[in-house]
Amino acid sequence: MFTYIKLKNFMSFKDTTFDLRNGSKGAKNFISIYGENGSGKSNFISSINLLRRSIDSFEMLVNTETIKEMAQEKELPEGLLEMVLGGTNILSLTNSCRMVECDEETSIEYGFQIGKHEGFYILSFAEKFVYEKLYYFTGKQRGTLFEIYVENGKIYPTFSNKLFINKKVEDEIREEINKYWGKHTFLSILNKERNEKNEQYIRDNYLEYLFDILNMLQAITVHYKETSYSGSEVRAGRPNNILQSLNMGKIEITKESILDRSEHILKDFFTQAYADIKDVYYERRYRETEISYKLYVKKMIGGKIRTIDFKHESSGTQHILEIIRSLLGVFCGVTVIYDEIDDGIHDLLLKNILESMIEDISGQLIITTHNTYMLENIDIKSVYLITVDYQGNKEVKCLDKYPRIQGTNNPRIMYLKGLFGGIPIVDTLDYDMILNELQNNDIDVEGGE
Repeated sequence: MFTYIKLKNFMSFKDTTFDLRNGSKGAKNFISIYGENGSGKSNFISSINLLRRSIDSFEMLVNTETIKEMAQEKELPEGLLEMVLGGTNILSLTNSCRMVECDEETSIEYGFQIGKHEGFYILSFAEKFVYEKLYYFTGKQRGTLFEIYVENGKIYPTFSNKLFINKKVEDEIREEINKYWGKHTFLSILNKERNEKNEQYIRDNYLEYLFDILNMLQAITVHYKETSYSGSEVRAGRPNNILQSLNMGKIEITKESILDRSEHILKDFFTQAYADIKDVYYERRYRETEISYKLYVKKMIGGKIRTIDFKHESSGTQHILEIIRSLLGVFCGVTVIYDEIDDGIHDLLLKNILESMIEDISGQLIITTHNTYMLENIDIKSVYLITVDYQGNKEVKCLDKYPRIQGTNNPRIMYLKGLFGGIPIVDTLDYDMILNELQNNDIDVEGGE
């Protein structure tokens, strides 16, 4: 779980800290981030998205080469290929995260907690990665596990004397760093090492809790809305006893119990959330070794129960399925980050969904939202506001830091009145002026096809 995130020269954040700690009790389990459009909510999610993608950068590289080969065989247009590969290049991601017209390095510090143990991870970059550090405190031991920086084109790595079991392994890793660091982080190199070597070799040659940290970071689910039309989910950490794809897919016949369990969860949820949905089930087709499944709902329409393929449900209802699939991990200790979770969902439905699950979260759920109804019932310690001053400087404050909230005051009403900031305050728009501009400039309007 994240305890804090510090952003310097990162997109729209000059120097901003998101403090997600609950005093001496460690990281908060639920965080809801508010702010007007353009305040930086999605930019904050981008910082976590970058962390997750940087860990998987070698896999992204392999995928890129595979896609290029397939594109050559299919003779795909070059422009289409660039669009597809844009999100797989880690350096293109770091470049897009740099503050515009800023010559200083971009730096991110991720504070984290695993059980009762805490640490932090720092990543700095310009055109390439220039600094990386991992610090960890176990309760008995504390210190820097590794620190790497570049100076005058030369890479200088420093390791804890307990990080490697023997000198041979350390020498091999130093060689890997000389080859790859700068385009890849050391965490991504370690991830590559773990994927390529057998488990026994890793246990025998590396500090044990180094990979505990890597496992925690790699289990993080990031649902990041990259554009207003598409979302991307990064390596979702979900329970093993739930389907990876809830809408349709295939599963080994020996694992039918997973299909049954997923069906029960969806039936319980949708029949409670929607008055007109009476049943949810999977249509199953059995083959020798596998089951093909597809999700259907029985829905009351015009006084009659009718069967509907789930793909024909509204976009909001389908989005709910997406949310369920993503959020299951928080009940199993996983950190889930969800950007614009309220997109296309009725405010009251989302409010009820989140309120009913908060007490059962064993991991961490961080969301960005515009849903103000939640402010009436959730703990104000879970609510964060991003405010922007007239110079574009940004501040992040937890709602419990505002002294005006006391007694029976309604945080939702106070927020909507602008007492905390974080809402758009716009003068009445003069559409007459816009209309005059249109009329005075002989503008032709082309019809669509």
